[in-house]
Amino acid sequence: MKHRYGKDPIFYPLRALSYALSHRELFWTVLKVACVGITVSIIILVILLLTALQPQAQAISPNLEWWAWLIAVFLVLFEAGIVSVLLMSVSQSKAQTKVFTATMKIEGVWREDMIEQSMAKDLNPMKKAFIVRILTLPLQIIPFIGGALYSAINATFIGWDHMDRYFDAIQLPPKLQRVEIFGHELSDCRALCNPATYDLDNDIARFGFFCGIVESAPIIGFVLGPVTNAIAAALFACDIEHSGGLLCLREESQDEETNYQASRGPLDALREKGEKALQFGESIANENSDSQASRYLKKKARESIVSTLSKKT
Repeated sequence: MKHRYGKDPIFYPLRALSYALSHRELFWTVLKVACVGITVSIIILVILLLTALQPQAQAISPNLEWWAWLIAVFLVLFEAGIVSVLLMSVSQSKAQTKVFTATMKIEGVWREDMIEQSMAKDLNPMKKAFIVRILTLPLQIIPFIGGALYSAINATFIGWDHMDRYFDAIQLPPKLQRVEIFGHELSDCRALCNPATYDLDNDIARFGFFCGIVESAPIIGFVLGPVTNAIAAALFACDIEHSGGLLCLREESQDEETNYQASRGPLDALREKGEKALQFGESIANENSDSQASRYLKKKARESIVSTLSKKT
């Protein structure tokens, strides 16, 4: 299978883990987020187990059957995860931006004209395909299989969310973002109904699928996953830059050049050819500028070009 930028994006989230361990600045950032996240998660989980477990089990089955306790435990775990993510969102957002920029600087790709994504943009609750992601979120209650299903359904939009930091860094317009993701411009609603959105042969979808798997890992996935996936997005962005930039930008440049050439018309093309012929004639004449033959050759070249252009006009 051929990938647009040379490497299979599915491996970037795994590569990001080893990359973070091998770079001290990134490692300490990830470690701080992990310590804060795990501490907050444990506190929230203990509070919910003490206050919400039994009431939910009784609501499911007044006789407190064993299966009611089991369902209640899964619900408490899910609720603890949601509350923890909400409480840690600000610190995670800062950490994601920091490690993304640091990774691109380590790789020597970050340029002065690039900009960091704002926290307001990152914390915008109306993410790509927000409704579908909310509707499929309960799948995360099911260990492993649920996370895989959630990641497969939302793969393209998860990948887009993570690569959005790169798109914002190079100030890529929303229209071209959609062209890059879907191959042509599609609204979110149309993209949801497009089978290509769920095709894991799409590089962004492959990247997003494994990012989703990492973030769905039990206990530490939602704590560490978003930060290490920011490193993965930076590594992906670095390879895109090394390959010559986004394909949508290259294709747009080619289209603009084609349109420019087409709009110039035959007269401009003829004039350009005439100028080149004149330069060639002058270069020959200049080799022996004192000779009568060279002066005659230069004069005739000019007369021929002027005559041809006047006929065409």
